[in-house]
Amino acid sequence: MAEKNKEKLTQNNIAVTVIIVAAILLIAASLSVSLLNNFQDVSDKTENYSTSRIVTTVIDKMNYENLSKISKDNISKYYEIPDGTVTDSTLYISARSDNFTEIACFRLKSQDKEKMLMNVINNYITEKTNTYQNVNDKAYETVSASKIEVHYPYVFVAVASDSETAVNEFNELFNESSN
Repeated sequence: MAEKNKEKLTQNNIAVTVIIVAAILLIAASLSVSLLNNFQDVSDKTENYSTSRIVTTVIDKMNYENLSKISKDNISKYYEIPDGTVTDSTLYISARSDNFTEIACFRLKSQDKEKMLMNVINNYITEKTNTYQNVNDKAYETVSASKIEVHYPYVFVAVASDSETAVNEFNELFNESSN
């Protein structure tokens, strides 16, 4: 009889162990799926922003006024971006002659295009800096304060006296989406 009780106790211990291991695996699988879904949601939110949404959000947060949107066809008059480099782009420039603010955002087609786009942006800013140097101090200071920020696949350009703050607002979009 004692041996039968011992055998039954062993079977019960095995059954309990199997149930506990199965429960742990089930909980681990559920947590993994949940974490993956949350990560995918954040990734989807940030990677599906339009450049227009990014720029208008920053403009609104910065309380910029009198900025005019440049049509996609006319952006090439400002930035000479080679075909196949970006999939989306938005540019707003000041409509006032005494304000030199420009806010732009580009969505890279692929990560290997980043260097090419950065060269285009840097050439544009250098050309503007050279144009205004010794001609218009306010414009020169604004262009000299330009900032570029990359949050792949987005490249954000702020030509403004408060470019650093505009870049911080751009970065905040991605911080908000991860919360």
